[in-house]
Amino acid sequence: MKDDLARRALANTLGWNAFDVATRGAELQALAALKYDEYEGYWPGEGFLEHLVSWLGQMDDADRRRAIEFVRNELVFISRAELDHLIETVYPDHVRPLLIQRAADKLGLPSWRVREITTSRAFHEVQRKTLVLGLADGSRIDRLRRTSGFSHEQFYLAPELSEAWADRMATTLREAVGDETALFEQVLLVDDFAGSGTTSLRKIGETWKGRFERTNVHLQQIAGRAVVEAPTVWVLFYVASAQARTNLHAALIERGLPWELHVVQQLTPELVVCDDELLDMCRRYFDDANFDVLGAHVKEASGDIRLGFGDGRLPLVITHNTPNNSISLLWADTMGRSGSTNQRALFPRRHRHNAERP
Repeated sequence: MKDDLARRALANTLGWNAFDVATRGAELQALAALKYDEYEGYWPGEGFLEHLVSWLGQMDDADRRRAIEFVRNELVFISRAELDHLIETVYPDHVRPLLIQRAADKLGLPSWRVREITTSRAFHEVQRKTLVLGLADGSRIDRLRRTSGFSHEQFYLAPELSEAWADRMATTLREAVGDETALFEQVLLVDDFAGSGTTSLRKIGETWKGRFERTNVHLQQIAGRAVVEAPTVWVLFYVASAQARTNLHAALIERGLPWELHVVQQLTPELVVCDDELLDMCRRYFDDANFDVLGAHVKEASGDIRLGFGDGRLPLVITHNTPNNSISLLWADTMGRSGSTNQRALFPRRHRHNAERP
């Protein structure tokens, strides 16, 4: 009954006839059931179709038609199942080959002698001496831990270890490899998404900031305690834009960090919104009250946030949140906010930085 009411409301909003309701309406209902209703930014009891009706209802008739075509033909939604599949490929397709190459170098063997390498003590030590750190809560370390060949004692949910955890992990490592002086020699840093790369590493004046910089400082602090002085560092994103990969590669070189960057699913450079009509809608329907939540610095630091942070212009939604690198038409929501126009987003974003939660 609820879906039927949403379809009828959608038909009234878009002026659809019976045929449109039966075809396009059924299509949207199927998309909602298969993917969009699982969006974790919705409150309990909310669903995609209700948000779609409210979202379209704020627009002029011509804009509604363009918006619904964008949803049907251009929107990219990474579902929980798809994200889980990416995580399941991390160890066999990305990390294990790195471990094999590392062990091969220690053994003086060519990397194609896989069986000989993977059955050697050197490989098992290389694998056990790898520390896995989550750069953010979206890194889904729990899922990665269950689908990898690593011990649970090699994972930590955050990029900075407390002294107690550093000592504990070093102790279990030494027990596992039978060496009282053993330390982690490889560090795998994991994150879910990179849209522009600036959250991870950026230079402001002469100062470097970002998650990578903080992690680099921390690795130096625990050197000799849990990790070796100059560990091999691999950075892995489940999803990243072409812009982010290019920016981070250049930033790592400029910073002098010999870290390797790996991406499981890189978005193509063509996956950006270029349509002037849609970009104009992003500007016109953006509620400036968003700046009260995002912080005034966002307006100056990111260019036109209405088109996505860092000029991202992405048509992307991920099941647990919408990146702010996506066009604001998707995520900018000011419902119930004092002094706002109560703008409703299709996929409301939960902001990491929020002036209401300093």
